[in-house]
Amino acid sequence: MRQMNRILLGTFIISSSLLLSAKNLPIEVSNYLRLEWDDNVYTTGDGSTIKPIESWVILEQIEFLLDSQMNNSYVGIRYSPTFKYYDNRPDDDTDINNQWDFIFNHDFTPRTSFQLHHILRDAQEPELVQDDVTFRNNNDYMYNSVNAALITQVSPDKTSVQVSGRFVDFAYDDADVADVSDYQEVVGGFDVIQVLQPDTTLSGQYRYSDVDYEADFRDAETMQLGLELNKTFNPKLNGKLRAGYETHNPSDVVSQDTDSPYVDASMLYQPIKGNRFSLGAGFKQDKSPINTFTMQERFSLTGAYANDLTAAITLNLSGTYTMGNFSSDNATSLYDPAVDVDGDENILYLAASLSYNINVRNSMVLSYQYSELDSDVRADSNYDRNRVSLGWKYSL
Repeated sequence: MRQMNRILLGTFIISSSLLLSAKNLPIEVSNYLRLEWDDNVYTTGDGSTIKPIESWVILEQIEFLLDSQMNNSYVGIRYSPTFKYYDNRPDDDTDINNQWDFIFNHDFTPRTSFQLHHILRDAQEPELVQDDVTFRNNNDYMYNSVNAALITQVSPDKTSVQVSGRFVDFAYDDADVADVSDYQEVVGGFDVIQVLQPDTTLSGQYRYSDVDYEADFRDAETMQLGLELNKTFNPKLNGKLRAGYETHNPSDVVSQDTDSPYVDASMLYQPIKGNRFSLGAGFKQDKSPINTFTMQERFSLTGAYANDLTAAITLNLSGTYTMGNFSSDNATSLYDPAVDVDGDENILYLAASLSYNINVRNSMVLSYQYSELDSDVRADSNYDRNRVSLGWKYSL
């Protein structure tokens, strides 16, 4: 994959240079250089005989942004390659990561529109969380996701119908990991959206998903049926509540079918200009990151706070906590009661940053990140990790 990374990166830089030569294209380019101290570069677990490795890290990230509105269509492209150099990471002191986002929206008529979002991640990110999936300790991977939706207004300003679909292809570089962890997922469904009041909408939702793993015993089908309520209480506060019932049907003959309610809620509060609070919580059945279980019951809690201390200085705080419950009722055929155990797994992620806008083109960012895994199921992998970085952003 590293060779492919370099080919992709070189191809994109050449094509980007050609694009940038066309002055009428609305392209923005920025550079983000930062120095980071990482006290556990391999997220070494407590059960390892090797102590956590500390290292200084140099990160060089370029970001290309294109926003273009053409009559009834909008195109947005973001591409961001990142080069990492580790002062002390034995056997592997460099990484090249690629992030790609493509958005296309088109209005066929005033009442019917189409939305497309393509996400591509080609990287090594032990704690990257993307679409509720946590990747950790499995080396290089490629995450490819295509989301599409068709929305039409059955009754203008009152009733809309949205038909949506999603395809995910997830692949690891390491063959042994790929044999049990690679998967493809297809999700489809529809929403019937009713405007109850100018500040309130209610949606009926149906979702079907089919997960096809490289290891067939991890395959599963899931169906959800529920409601979603969106409410703007006042100009400073709005919230969302989604709840329903779901069924989980694994292919492994030793694992039981599971039915469960699901719920998630979120709110955004802006008490004064320059201050923003957000909070979210949820409970649902989810894919298992451990191949001895077909699924987990997962509770999650997220929060974020942003404060524009001055016109030039912004403080950001955020945190995510998830608790997954793994039951022997959902064990796969690999589960060995003499060796394996069920139980809870807690993941905590905290982040803080202070940004200083020197001028229109330059800014400095001081940040701190903390992550922790506390698991009954894979206790040898329990770890904690601290990262501190100082970065300089420059907009070309």
